[in-house]
Amino acid sequence: MRVLDKGLFLLFLLVAGRAFSDDTPVSNVAGGLAGAAQDTVTVVKDFTGGQINNIKNISEILIEFFLKYSFQVLGGVLVIVAGILISRYLTKIIKQFLDSKKIDVTISKFLISGIRIMVIGFSVVIALGKFGVEIAPIIAAVSVLGVGVSFALQAPLSNFAAGATLVFTKPFKVGDIIDVAGVTGEVSDIKLGRTELKTVEGITVVVPNKDIIGEVIKNFSEFKRVDITVGVAYNSSIDKVTDIMKKAALSDKRVRGDIEAGIDSFGDSSINMLLRVRCRQDDYLELKFYLNKRIFDLFNEENINIPFPQRDVRFIRQQN
Repeated sequence: MRVLDKGLFLLFLLVAGRAFSDDTPVSNVAGGLAGAAQDTVTVVKDFTGGQINNIKNISEILIEFFLKYSFQVLGGVLVIVAGILISRYLTKIIKQFLDSKKIDVTISKFLISGIRIMVIGFSVVIALGKFGVEIAPIIAAVSVLGVGVSFALQAPLSNFAAGATLVFTKPFKVGDIIDVAGVTGEVSDIKLGRTELKTVEGITVVVPNKDIIGEVIKNFSEFKRVDITVGVAYNSSIDKVTDIMKKAALSDKRVRGDIEAGIDSFGDSSINMLLRVRCRQDDYLELKFYLNKRIFDLFNEENINIPFPQRDVRFIRQQN
């Protein structure tokens, strides 16, 4: 308010200065000041009137825009929200149907994600139409842009193509233990662009799908093989040793499938026996440690000797 008062005062002085000069008679001073004041009031009215008209015009534009486009914007937002809700409901029903038919988890995830993207994409296209956006030019522009993007994104697109191949050919599934691209681990997830493996050490390894297609894939099914090798003396009873090793394996519920035990090879100082069992990958290390200790304890109880390497050295004295 102080700034406005100062401005009005300066405006008054400017108008009053024009009304009279230094040689103006004193009798005309009052009339000049009155005219200056009236001119000042006129200028202020014109200024405020112009500002009010600007505000009025802006408010009219906003009201017109709101009345004209509010329902279109609201309709577009409602279409997008409805598309998201429908996609969730539809994918839930499809997932229940696929689970009831015991469809593979990988294919189920692929179909559900594809349907969700299609429904939401369709709702976005309808919403753009509600906003008054022409769809045909956008589709044409996307088509032209897609050609250039396809060249720039050859590696990701090749991963997606390889992922689709994995989904439908199913060389492995989630939960299988595989060896591919120099990595051995349990398949924790299969996506269009990559496959995630979890190693025995608990490390998650992400392998691009394009590095899997065309490579040799070793699939160990859902159970990991545990091999226990131990050497016994040549004078040991092999049947007894085999029974002891199988007994050690049968004592643990983490062992899955068949138990195999027998002679693996003949060493310089021992007969190398092999125990082969299978288990879940998460139980691999603990089971291996348990079986090694259990076999060692049972060998001590049954007086089974685990020999250590021995070598006889003879010195030959040369005669002159």
